[in-house]
Amino acid sequence: MRIVILCLALIAALPLNTTSAFDRYTAHGGPIKGLAYSEKLDLLVSTSFDYTAVVWDSGSMKELKQLIGHNAAVNTAAFSPDGRWLATAGDDNQILLWDVSTLRDPQVQSVPRRLDGHTAKVVDLAFSADGKYLASASWDRRVGIWDISALKLKRYLSGHQGPVNAAQFSGDGLYVYSGGADGHIRLWKFTTGEYLRSVVRNGFGINVMHLSPELNVLAYGGSNGMMRSISINADGSEIELWNGGPPVLAVTIDPQTKKMIFSTSEGRVLIADALVGEIQHDFRAVKGPIWAMQLANAGEDLFFAGLDDWVTKISVNDFIVPHPLADRERRFHPDQPIDNGQKQFARKCSVCHSLTVSSKRRAGPTLYGVFGRKVGAVEDYPYSKELTEMDLIWNEETIDLLFKDGPDIVTPGSKMPVQRIKDKQDRADLISFLKRATAPQ
Repeated sequence: MRIVILCLALIAALPLNTTSAFDRYTAHGGPIKGLAYSEKLDLLVSTSFDYTAVVWDSGSMKELKQLIGHNAAVNTAAFSPDGRWLATAGDDNQILLWDVSTLRDPQVQSVPRRLDGHTAKVVDLAFSADGKYLASASWDRRVGIWDISALKLKRYLSGHQGPVNAAQFSGDGLYVYSGGADGHIRLWKFTTGEYLRSVVRNGFGINVMHLSPELNVLAYGGSNGMMRSISINADGSEIELWNGGPPVLAVTIDPQTKKMIFSTSEGRVLIADALVGEIQHDFRAVKGPIWAMQLANAGEDLFFAGLDDWVTKISVNDFIVPHPLADRERRFHPDQPIDNGQKQFARKCSVCHSLTVSSKRRAGPTLYGVFGRKVGAVEDYPYSKELTEMDLIWNEETIDLLFKDGPDIVTPGSKMPVQRIKDKQDRADLISFLKRATAPQ
C-alpha cells in the first residue's frame, strides 16, 4: 500500500494570490451549519442556527423556499439519489423528510414527515444509493438506519464510545461506515447491524468523513487537524495531507472532478486531487470556522459557509484565492474595536436576535423595545405555550437573572440555548448596551 505524505515545504511553496471575484448569498438569520447539493435536481440547500433550511436554485442561486419545521439549530441535510426526498436534522434530535416536488414552488406548502428516536442532536445524514434507507449520526452515540418507504426505524448501530459525527453507506449498500469522537471509523454489516471492525483508529476524534465509491476513496478529518484519505478496498494509496492544527470541520469529494476538499475551524480550505493527493489550492478563506462545503454545477463552483449568515461561491476552474475575503468583517465575530457590551451581544445574542423591529429570519424574537415588555409578547414570533403564559417583564433585573442563572431556570420552555455569563460586569455591560440599542426610535 502506497502512502503519500506532502511535506510542509511543498505546502508553503504554493502561491497565495491576492485578488478574486466571489459571490455571497444571504437568506438566513444565523450561522450556516450544513450544505447539501443535488446534481439531479440542480438544488442546493443550506441549514442554519436560525432553525430553518433554505432551498436554492444552484445555478442562479435564487432562493426558492424557506423550510420551517425544526425546533432548534439545523445541522445537516441530504438529498436522496432518486431526487424524491430531502432530509434535514438538527439539535432538536429530529429528522425531517421533505417531499422534493414541493420545494420549487413557494405557493405550495412543504409539510415534513418526522423520524423520531434519537435522544441527542443529529449531525450527519446519508441516503443509500437506491434511496430506500437513510443513515443518521447522532451525539447519542448511535447511528440510526431508517426505512424511508415505511417511515420507521430499521435499527440502531451502537458501539462508539462517544458522539457519532458521520455516517455513510457503502456504494453497494451492504455496509455502513460511521465516524466518531472516539477516533474510530467503524464498519457495520447493513443487513444485520453486526459490527465488523474499525477501519480507522485515530488518536483523536473523527469530526467528518466522506466516502466516494466511484473513486474508491474514504476521506476524513480529525479534531487534531488531520486531513487524510484511505482506499476503501485497501488496494490504492493512503494520503495524508496534513496532521496537526485546528480541527477539520468539513470534507467533501467530487467524483467527476476527482477533487477532495477539507476546511477547518480557522477558515482554511485545502483542495487536492483525491487519487494522488496533489494539492491544487490551499488558502485562508475566512476568519473563523467553515462548517460546510459543496462542489456543484459539474464541479465548477465551490460553495462554503460557516459563522456568517451567507453562502459564499467561488469558481474553481478559474480560481484565484479570494482575498480580501478573509479580511472582511463577520457579523457574528466583529474585528473592529467595540465596547464590552457590544462584544457580549455579538457573542451571546446576535446569532438568534435582531435589534430591528422584525424577527424575520431569526431563531429568536427581536430585542427591539425589549425593556418593559412582557415575555412572549412579540407578535411575529411563535413562542411556546409556557412563555406566552409566563408572568415576567424584561428589565435590568430579569435580564441579569437570565444570564446569571440561565434560560432553563428563568424561562423554562424557551428555545434559547442554555448559556450563562458568569462575570457580573459582563452582564452589566451587556444590559447597558441593550438599553441603548433596543430603545424604540
